[in-house]
Amino acid sequence: MKTSPSILETSIGLVILLVLSTIAIGVFMKQSRYDASIYQPELQVQERLNPSSAATASASKLDAYLPENMMVLTAPENFGPDNLSDKINGKAELYLSAGFARLRSQRFVDRTNPESWMEVFVYDMGSPQNAFAVYSMQKRPDAEKLDFTPFAYRTENALFFVQGSEYVEIVGAANTEALVGNMLGFARGFVGDQSIAGETLNILQLFPAENLDETSISLLASDVFGFERFNNVFIARYRMGEMEMTAFLSLRDTSQEAEELAAAYYRFLGENGATDVPTTIAIPGVKLLQVFDTYELIFHNGNHLAGVHEAESREGAEELALILQRKLLEIGK
Repeated sequence: MKTSPSILETSIGLVILLVLSTIAIGVFMKQSRYDASIYQPELQVQERLNPSSAATASASKLDAYLPENMMVLTAPENFGPDNLSDKINGKAELYLSAGFARLRSQRFVDRTNPESWMEVFVYDMGSPQNAFAVYSMQKRPDAEKLDFTPFAYRTENALFFVQGSEYVEIVGAANTEALVGNMLGFARGFVGDQSIAGETLNILQLFPAENLDETSISLLASDVFGFERFNNVFIARYRMGEMEMTAFLSLRDTSQEAEELAAAYYRFLGENGATDVPTTIAIPGVKLLQVFDTYELIFHNGNHLAGVHEAESREGAEELALILQRKLLEIGK
C-alpha cells in the first residue's frame, strides 16, 4: 500500500533541488565570464602531468626575447640527433646531413588572444656554415627579405634567419599584423643578444657586390652540379648585361686540395661531353669548357676553388671570372 511522503521528506527534497540549482547557476555564470588572458590549455595539461613544467617553461632562455604582450604557452622541448624525427618527421635527414647538434622549441601566446600563438624552433647546427646551409636549402620561393640580420626572410606566417651557428624558424598560427609584429619583436631580441651571436659567417665578403643578386646566395652541401666529390660550395647569381650566370666558391683545407678538386671537376665535365674552349684571361690554371650551349669556367686561388656555371657566352664567363679573381686576391692580402 502506498504511503504519502512526510512533510520532512518533502522539505529535504526541496532543499536538495535548491542546492543543485544554485550550483548550476554558479557554473553558468563562471563560464560566461571566460577570461582568455589566463586560458593556457596546453600548459595546464603539462602541469597536471608534471607539476614542475610551468617553472621549467618560465626558466627557458627563449622566453627572455618575448615582447611584453606575449607569454609562455608550453614547456620547452629539446631534441638531439637520435630523436629529431619525433619533432620534424620527414625533414630530419636534411638537418642531420648538415651537421645538426640540437633543437630547442617552444610555443608562446598573446596574453589577450589564445588563437594568436607562435612556435619557435632554434636549430644548433654546430657552425655558421652549417646553419647557412639549411637556411639556404629551406628558403621559400615567396620569401620577403628582412633587414634585422644579413640572412633573414619572412613568408606569409613565418620568419627564418641565421644567427651565428643557429638556424631559427618562427611559425605563427595565423597571418595577422599583430602576430607577425610579435614574431619580428622576438627575432630582433634574439639577434640583438650579443651573448649568443657567436661566430659570424661573412659570406657577402666572398662574392663581389657588382651585379650580384644577394638573395640568391646559397650553400650546396653535396653532389654540386652532379659531381659527387663537389661539396660545401657557395653559389650566387649574377646578371651581366642581359645574361644571367652562376658564380661558385668553395674554401678547401689546403691549396693542394683546391687544385686537385678543380682538376677532378674538369675531368668530370670532359667525361660528360664538355669540350675545351681556348681562353686568354690572366688567371693561372684557368679552364674554360662548353657544355652544350653554355660555358663552364674553373680556377683556383690559394685554398679557394672558384668558377662560373652555365654562362650563356664565353665573354660573360670570362668577365665574371676576372671579377671573382680580383675579389679573391683582395681577400688574400
